[in-house]
Formats: sequence, C-alpha cells, structure tokens
Amino acid sequence: MLQQTTVSAVRGRYEAFLRRFPTLATLARASEEQVLAQWSGLGYYARARNLRAAARQIVAARGGRIPRDPEALRELPGFGEYMAAAVASLAFGARIPAADANVTRVVSRLFAIEGLAGTGAHAAEVRRRAASLLPSKRPGDVTAALMDLGQLICTARAPDCPECPVARLCAARRQGLEERLPLRRRKPKTRRVHFAAAIAIRRGRALLVRESGTLLKGLWSFPSAEGLSAVAARARLSRAVAKLGLRLANGAPEGAARHTIVNRRLEIRVYRAEPRVTRAPRGRWLSSAAFHAAAVPTLARKIARAGGFG
Repeated sequence: MLQQTTVSAVRGRYEAFLRRFPTLATLARASEEQVLAQWSGLGYYARARNLRAAARQIVAARGGRIPRDPEALRELPGFGEYMAAAVASLAFGARIPAADANVTRVVSRLFAIEGLAGTGAHAAEVRRRAASLLPSKRPGDVTAALMDLGQLICTARAPDCPECPVARLCAARRQGLEERLPLRRRKPKTRRVHFAAAIAIRRGRALLVRESGTLLKGLWSFPSAEGLSAVAARARLSRAVAKLGLRLANGAPEGAARHTIVNRRLEIRVYRAEPRVTRAPRGRWLSSAAFHAAAVPTLARKIARAGGFG
C-alpha cells in the first residue's frame, strides 16, 4: 500500500483491509473484485491484483508460508528487488539493504552519492552504502529507521537538518548539497485532457461499466470519453453511450471536476444520460450504498459527486 502512496493516505485503509482479509488464505479465496473494492481510492490497482495473486501462489505452492529468502520472494507477483529485500529484512531479519525512495534519499545525502537516481549505477551504489550500515543483529530496524528518517526529517524539499540525528555525519550537508541530492529526472509536464462522463439513473441506481484500460482494469466507472476540446469529448461520449443503449440529455453539464492521473490533468464535465430503448442498457446498476462499497476508482467518486449521485 505504501508503494507510491503516502502514509497519511494509507493509514486509514490498512486496518480495514486486514479486517476484511485477516489471513493469506482469506485473501487468496477472495475474488479480484472484492480485493479491488477494498483497495478502492488508493490508486495503482496493479498492486492489489499482484497482492491477491501472490497470496494465491503462496497458498497453492507453499502451504500458506511466506518464503524468507529474497530470491524466492522475487518469484512472487509484484515482488521486485526492493519489495523482496524489504520483506526479507523487515519481516525475517535478513541482512540485506532495501532502498525505497526515502532510503535512497537519506543514503544519497549521507554519503553524497552523485549520479541520477533511478539509474542502475546509482541504485547499486545506494544499496552498497546502505548495506554497510546494517548490523548483524536486527538489521531490519536500521532499514525501518532509514525509511522513517526520509519520511519525517530528510524530506525531498526543505529537509529538517537541525533535527536529524545523523546530521554531523552527512556528507551532503557538509558540502551544501542536502537539497540537491539525489539528482532526479525532470517530471514530464502535466497535460490537460478534456474528459466527459455520463450518469444514467434508473430507480435510484446509476449505470456503471467495467474499465478495460491498463490502469483501472477490472474497476467500475461511469461511461466516459476524452477529446481535444470539451465539445469533442462530449461528442465522443454521445457515441459511446449510444452503444450502451443511452443518449445524452440536452443542456449544460450537471457538474464539473478535476482529477490528475500521472501527468494527465482531467478537466471533467458530467452529463445526464437516459435510456433510448426499453431494454436495460449493458452494465451494472448500483445504488448509492452499493456504489460506495464497490470496486470504483477515485475518478468515479469525483464524477458521482459532481453529478449529484450519492
């Protein structure tokens, strides 16, 4: 959950997830949709799909016992080099460095490691230096401490050096490089995208369709379309909902919202839609209560609020 997501966003979801899936067996038995519903709003949904797949593999092939060896952990879905090292270190006490973004930042500054973060050479040097800090007993405690130090004090911007317990050892601070290191690639410019969504309501229930794209695959959302302009997005939406047996109502949008996905800022306009035919349009009709409990992304929740549903 903490991969690419802040502690504050995760804190309220972690306990609820464990209550719903208290063991590997319950997680392995759950459907993908049940797991996505519990993950709803956290984003990066491949993490949830991989977590379920890993649980199923551990139960089926390893009798429900999580492997302790980093090499064996790397065979699990979603377990790259960092995740395997982190679990081996934090859960099982392996003396192996695990460098997330926070550890990478702390170690890069502590040893004034030049080079571009994210490259193989930089990552290898960070791991080498981090390994030198690990004691033979309880090495996971040092890894956890480095993570916390990067999260709370050695932050990306305006690090609180006076409060840092290792400030006197920090080579970057001595050289005046504490805010410059580690070097990072420039983020791509945010791109504006016009986005139109349709809310069709029948007997208090709204129509949702299953997403098929890579980022939101398997989740439920409102029919939508993109365009180079608001007019173009609405025209594409009109054609899309026609295939579902709907038509857009005339008039202005019901509401508007904004949502950012990676480097795309969606300018959302929400329209009402109504059935064109007597047969029920394809999709899933959800009440307000069912909608809030379903596997729906944050984008769909913003659309619902903007359109006055729920």
